[in-house]
Amino acid sequence: MQISVDVHNYMETLVGQELAKPEYTDNFDNEQLADLACLALSQLRPVYIRYDIDFLSALPEERLVTLKEYAVTAIEAAKTMIVDDRRKNRKDDVPVVFSRQAFDDDVELEWFERPILQKTK
Repeated sequence: MQISVDVHNYMETLVGQELAKPEYTDNFDNEQLADLACLALSQLRPVYIRYDIDFLSALPEERLVTLKEYAVTAIEAAKTMIVDDRRKNRKDDVPVVFSRQAFDDDVELEWFERPILQKTK
């Protein structure tokens, strides 16, 4: 099994469908569209599936409409970050390089880093 081939996030499909509309393709370049996709997907809960047809046949239409609305809302929120991109006004474009990574194992995980299911003792 190859996880990138056999399993995918259906929200990527919905975000991709929305970003393929002329409203986005006519106004943003490929770099900006990729940034929009990343920013939007970061806001959305993933829906991992194997086969679109199986997923869609079992999904109530109301739920699909809701997922599409979530994708549109996330893209709209991301669009404000792209339109008001502070990076385009920078005078010094110096990359930041860290010589070594330092992780503190005692720091509590962020909410998005915690497993959804907690171990029972």
